[in-house]
Amino acid sequence: PQEPPPPLACLAGLYSCQWRRYQRAKTPPGAFCCSKVECSCLLVLVAAFWLSLVLLYFWSKAQNDYINFDWNFYSGKWIPWSMVVLVVVTAVFTYIALLLVLAICLLSESQRLYLHWCHKIGIFLVLIFSVVSIGVLFNQWAEEWTTFILSFQVTAPYLHIGGSVAMTLLSWTVSLHFARINKPGLRAMLLGPYLAVLLLLYLLPLSLYSPCIKQQGTLGPRPAIYGHRGAPMLAPENTLMSFEKSIEMGTDGL
Repeated sequence: PQEPPPPLACLAGLYSCQWRRYQRAKTPPGAFCCSKVECSCLLVLVAAFWLSLVLLYFWSKAQNDYINFDWNFYSGKWIPWSMVVLVVVTAVFTYIALLLVLAICLLSESQRLYLHWCHKIGIFLVLIFSVVSIGVLFNQWAEEWTTFILSFQVTAPYLHIGGSVAMTLLSWTVSLHFARINKPGLRAMLLGPYLAVLLLLYLLPLSLYSPCIKQQGTLGPRPAIYGHRGAPMLAPENTLMSFEKSIEMGTDGL
């Protein structure tokens, strides 16, 4: 087969860990992008990407419980295990995201996918790690999922914009392979999920709700404000000056 350009050959080598010419072949017209095994691995890669993203998002939002998490592993020497977990989860997500980007770039150039067995083992391990970690966190910190949902509602508009941009970038790859595939069944398998996600993104703004935006008539009563040790940001704590400053600021009590 014709040798691909050096950048494309580099991407294929990083994805498949195979650098020989005959192992980098283009998809012939009318054929699917990869074999059934490679297609299954691609689906597992996508699942691992989303699960690791959820795990990373949840762990980054659980910062208030990092100290409690570290205390569970305290054995005479303080080690910030929560930060270790954050670094590991970030590294795992970055690895999966890079593999997914490589796969999309290769598909956009009509290259057949040959994922190396090391990467196949890696994505399966990441998938298992993400599922187990999310399950453990759900059992241990069930109350934190409320915070997770609230933070998701706040960031939903930005996530919607990011999803729209990602689907726009994928449109070229999807349309290219849709035009090259001759079998109606494979065309439906390719175009169906893409259109379903587009429809979801189109209808999603109708259900977006942010707890930060409310009508004035739906607001609850004003919370009582107490000056803890006076007004420590304006005067020394537990001093007469601090108490006077707290009263001047209109607090309800001390």
